[in-house]
Amino acid sequence: MVFSDLILTFFSFWALVHVIYRILLQPKVLHRTHQGLSRINATHLPIANQNSTSHTPQTLTLSYFCLRYQTTKFNSFFESLANRAPKFWGIWFDVGVLVGLSAMIVGVIVMIVAGWKLFMGMIGSFEFNHQINEVNEINIPTKFVKRSEVNHQVESNNDDHQVFIPVIPGVTLPTSHLIYYLIALFICGIIHEAGHAIAAYCESVPIHYTGLFLYFFYPGAFVNFSEENFSKCLLKGKLRILCAGVWHNVVVFLFGLFILNSGLVTLSMSLTGYRSVEGTGVSVISVENTDLVGVLYPSTLITKLDDYELDGASLEKWNNFLLQNDKLKKNNYGFCASDKDIIPSLDCCDITSVHPYGNSKNKEISCFRRSDQISSHYKELCCLHARPILVNINEQRCRKDSDCDNASPMCVLPYTPAGFPVPVRIYFKYPPWIAGNKEQVLLWVGDLQDLWEIIQVSILQPRWSWVPLWIPFTIEIILKYTVSFSLALCILNILPAFHLDGFHALSAILIWLSEADDNGITNKKITPRQRKKLENGIAYGVTGLVGWVVIGTLVSGMFFEGH
Repeated sequence: MVFSDLILTFFSFWALVHVIYRILLQPKVLHRTHQGLSRINATHLPIANQNSTSHTPQTLTLSYFCLRYQTTKFNSFFESLANRAPKFWGIWFDVGVLVGLSAMIVGVIVMIVAGWKLFMGMIGSFEFNHQINEVNEINIPTKFVKRSEVNHQVESNNDDHQVFIPVIPGVTLPTSHLIYYLIALFICGIIHEAGHAIAAYCESVPIHYTGLFLYFFYPGAFVNFSEENFSKCLLKGKLRILCAGVWHNVVVFLFGLFILNSGLVTLSMSLTGYRSVEGTGVSVISVENTDLVGVLYPSTLITKLDDYELDGASLEKWNNFLLQNDKLKKNNYGFCASDKDIIPSLDCCDITSVHPYGNSKNKEISCFRRSDQISSHYKELCCLHARPILVNINEQRCRKDSDCDNASPMCVLPYTPAGFPVPVRIYFKYPPWIAGNKEQVLLWVGDLQDLWEIIQVSILQPRWSWVPLWIPFTIEIILKYTVSFSLALCILNILPAFHLDGFHALSAILIWLSEADDNGITNKKITPRQRKKLENGIAYGVTGLVGWVVIGTLVSGMFFEGH
């Protein structure tokens, strides 16, 4: 999905939300108004619970790109949780305060490092672009520029100078993962706010209402509690409430990390309708709409990519081959062919940005290079039919021409200039319920990262054809995103920046340092004026730092990925 498609999807989604909101909910409002309800704003619609004793009704609010739902329904639930084990919650949230304040210090350090590395990275990219411009001024022919060398330097520069990875759908986040991304954010938000709600009741601070929201494409939750009661709490109580959300995200991060690394998901699924293929390959979950759709069926077992066996940690090896191929060690074994099959024309080796797959009219013909350096009287490059050589499960491998048995033998390797689509041999076996459960091979030519996005895989394969494919994959990918986002919330939300929990925690600490004791005796460590200056100074500084890191990381991510 290109960026324009993503924008179109975004506006279409919100247009549909507005239409449904107006058509389905507006008549209910009019009907209730005729029954004697007070006149309300058209975008502030009561849904139900007219008998609620709370001053805040159950409402649904829609404003441009923000859908917000608030209710008092869960107030009693959180209050009952807090009252069941007050001693446990006291210890629990005391630990949360220690973790939260530690996370605040660590978060500020991380943001300073991230901001500095981002700044140095941008300076480095400007210097690199300046060097490239100087090289281009020498009029070096474009077709001789090795794009992979440029991309490697850009990507290396990007990796070395980025602490956070920007979430850009279609760029750094596969668009097929967008729904998992939203679900994970939703889970993290609910658990975060549940921490605030329980802690508030533990400190005798009543909740007005809780709610959910969807802001642009960002889902989340919120809790509204009494500010008057909160202001009467001691510092310890305030910090318990404010640090509870981050503390719960830390717990989710650790628990999720344990589940993922312990193999509990795989084990539990293996006891039901799935079997683990770890050590033998990866199982296909789905294939996007490409030429591979009619070949790689769901539940197909992929065992090898080129000469790279998907044994051991199968999923990790799959990701390494497609995302870090340049870092893998490869053998130099070639393929046996015959020089009698050489196509006279070298059009297939004319690989440029205009013809990334060669200039041959027959797309079955590919460019090969001789691997036997002893036979120097032969041309290094030649055009051959790729299918008989590469799409052969029993192909004969070689290092030199004499290793081959066929007539007029020659040992060749697929040739692709650096930075252009490469041929990949995919070895696979169909699931047991599909005829022909023997290993087969197909040839795919293209960008390796595109292949990673096109084919969704798992280490779990259904035992029977009727078992749903998506269940284990969905659980695992949501867990991974939940762990990742929980860690991000641990670092970001407790920062002493405006509108974040860390700012309110900082304010509570500074107020405690500047207030008088219970007898009215002033024993201030700082004056109220000094407190305000210090609070604003820290908040503005950290807010600016966060803005620089977030915006800079997004721009940097889009810029480098775009290259």
